[in-house]
Amino acid sequence: MKKKGFTLIELILVIGLLGILAFVLAPVMDRALRNFDLVWSRRAMLSESRSAMDMMLREIRLIPTSADLLNLSGTSFQFEYPDGNPITYDQNGSNLRRNTDILATNVQTLLFRYLDAAGNTTAIPANVRRIEINLTINAPGGYGSISLRTQSFLRNTGNNYANFSIQ
Repeated sequence: MKKKGFTLIELILVIGLLGILAFVLAPVMDRALRNFDLVWSRRAMLSESRSAMDMMLREIRLIPTSADLLNLSGTSFQFEYPDGNPITYDQNGSNLRRNTDILATNVQTLLFRYLDAAGNTTAIPANVRRIEINLTINAPGGYGSISLRTQSFLRNTGNNYANFSIQ
């Protein structure tokens, strides 16, 4: 009568082969998991920063007149919304805020630049024709940073853009 099972030598060989296979595949799996974490982190950061940028642009385009621009700082921007409520975008620590609501985290820099009809920087609200926003966000886990830059015309100010120059 034959007994079914594995011999000790067969078990040792299988365990040895599995050990060698694990030793060879561990660095490959580790690299794949790190790359997945990198891509996931940067994708989440890009999505958050685009969402914040889109919200700022939508509201900036609704500014009724240049007289509704209240604060033209390089690091914060305040204007009066069409319903009469003031809105402020600023950086508080590493957060991008809309008034007191946090739009994005891990913010490295938030800068505003206000341009006149000739494309020159201005601090006079009545002369503002375009607003440039620069936003840099750091990826969690030390995976670098992403910088976004956009510009928006003030749509509802009734300004003539025929002679506007882009620099």
